Amino acid sequence: MDINKKRFTISIAKKLLYMLEGRTLPSSSLPRWIVDEFRIEGLITGITSGSRISYRLTDSVAFSRYISDNYTSGTSLERWIEIFSGDNKDLQRSTLVQETGDSKTVKLRTFRGFLVNCYEPIHARIRNSEFVISPPEGSAVFIQNPDEFYIPSDVIVVGVENGENFCRIRSQKYLFGDNKVLFVSRYPQSADLREWLIKIPNRYIHFGDFDLAGICIYQSEFYKFLGDRAGFLIPEDIEERLKSGNAGLYDTQYLRYKNLNIIDSRLNGLVEMIHHYGRVYEQEGYIENCAY
Repeated sequence: MDINKKRFTISIAKKLLYMLEGRTLPSSSLPRWIVDEFRIEGLITGITSGSRISYRLTDSVAFSRYISDNYTSGTSLERWIEIFSGDNKDLQRSTLVQETGDSKTVKLRTFRGFLVNCYEPIHARIRNSEFVISPPEGSAVFIQNPDEFYIPSDVIVVGVENGENFCRIRSQKYLFGDNKVLFVSRYPQSADLREWLIKIPNRYIHFGDFDLAGICIYQSEFYKFLGDRAGFLIPEDIEERLKSGNAGLYDTQYLRYKNLNIIDSRLNGLVEMIHHYGRVYEQEGYIENCAY
């Protein structure tokens, strides 16, 4: 039975729920192994119409009990389908244990969200609870429920690609002047950050490597969804830095990105410089007192 339980899919469950509603199902709709099992248990009977065979339940109450005992760990078929369809974002592992006896029966992203950091305190709110984001140096704040995370509309959100840059934001304060800035980490890579950015009205600035791969990431993951509310950080001295940048990395990326379509016209100048000098510049170089 354990082997068959592993073969019990949402598709099969939905067909059985259809039969529980008093309907018949063509024999070809169910896999042979489960048909044989139900017939041995006397739970279904065949109905012949010409050359076609359909199945109906012999006892819906006994059938429901059998499915509950052997396939859904005591959970109703309807609830089992709801859980395993993966449509419920609020589903928690504790619920899975309580209702199915196993927290690993369906893959859940319990570690949703993203890291935020700032060097000046920023007032924020999750649901109706207000708090101040002000992590001491060497730490950051993890936003576990971004769906209900709000910040003032005048705060600029800066997405940081590199982990070292994110950890050492105070060494890059000079890049952002007097702007009120909330730094967010792109890692772990998921749609959580982008979905939050789409929902809020704030400006977004992408701070990544000054290379074709970084531009591709910005355009495909952020600009495509945010439009001109998003921007790519281009420091005033980037041309001077590109002159002595990384030629090897440019060569490595060239074949893959040489025909990259630039959909944000504000990047045309940067792309021209990258190709002109045949070099790229990694964002870690903007950490003060750090030479890359």
